[in-house]
Amino acid sequence: MDDVRGKTAFITGGASGLGLAMAHAFGEAGMQVMLADIEEAPLAKAVADLEERQVKVSSVICDVGDRKAVEAAAAETIRAFGKVHVVCNNAGVGVGGPIDQIKPADWDWIIAVNLMGVVYGVETFLPLIRSHGEGGAFVNTASMAGMVSPPGMEPYSATKFAVVAMSEGWYGQLAGENIH
Repeated sequence: MDDVRGKTAFITGGASGLGLAMAHAFGEAGMQVMLADIEEAPLAKAVADLEERQVKVSSVICDVGDRKAVEAAAAETIRAFGKVHVVCNNAGVGVGGPIDQIKPADWDWIIAVNLMGVVYGVETFLPLIRSHGEGGAFVNTASMAGMVSPPGMEPYSATKFAVVAMSEGWYGQLAGENIH
């Protein structure tokens, strides 16, 4: 996409940090922005901030670890903006510690958010991007932990390594469709 003006970006974890920074950058470039986050108060504050900057923005509460919630957020994005072009699977959580102290619930949580949240985002939004034929992009946030694994960060690193691997594979599958 050479010209992003008037196009739509969907950003998970959009109420703060890197997600909000992406929203600012996309908004400044003339994109419409749908912010998705699990935290209602920070989400409302982020929307107000973007509106003050004249960004066309909307928001939706979304737990990315829940496939149905991601599907509902996608439907809300289409309702609000008609199309989506850039999907930022950015929401993430951190869990780590000594191997014998990490709780099964912590493994379930980090895999649901950091790994399956990306899977659900791509699976849900890919048909929507394909449907308009204008191309698009997926931005799947990993970290340096997707390249190296410091001791005690294995749950986090495992999910981020997976995001890197999936992103590389999907790039190869989708590049011919102008979806990056």
